Amino acid sequence: MGELLGPEDTFKATTWYRVLYVDTDLMGVVNNGHYFRFFEQARGDYLRQLGLPYSEVEARGVRTPLTEAWAHFYASFHYDDLIRIEAWISQVKRASFRFDYRLHLGDNPEARVAGHTIHAIVNEELKVTKIPNWLNDLLRPRPANSQPK
Repeated sequence: MGELLGPEDTFKATTWYRVLYVDTDLMGVVNNGHYFRFFEQARGDYLRQLGLPYSEVEARGVRTPLTEAWAHFYASFHYDDLIRIEAWISQVKRASFRFDYRLHLGDNPEARVAGHTIHAIVNEELKVTKIPNWLNDLLRPRPANSQPK
C-alpha cells in the first residue's frame, strides 16, 4: 500500500493548459509558482475523470490539505505554449496520498517539469483521519489500461 508507482504502471489523467501572458515573468517564461496551480488543476481533473469531483469529496466531510509540494524544472514553458499535464496517484497510505505530475510541451514525450504533492486526510474539524473506504477505493492506484468509472 505504501510503495510508489510510476506513470507506466497506473491510470493517468491528462489535462491541457494554454500558457497565458499573466503566467510569465520578465524573462518570458512561466513563473515557477504557477506550476503548483497547474498541479491543482490536474488533481481536480483526475477526480472528475473518475466520477467524483473534489466538491463532492468535501460535501462528504473530507478535506485533503497539502502537506508537501515538490517540483523539478528541466526546461521552461513560454507564453502560448500548450502544456499537457499528466497526473496520477502514485501512493496511498492510511491517512494520506500522493499525486505525481509530468508536464510536457504538447505531444512531446519529454517532461519539462516533474513534481508531486502529498495530501493528508482530515475531517471537518481538521483532525487527521483514516481515508474512508469509499475514497480509498477511488484513490487506490489502478492499472494504466483501466477506464475511469
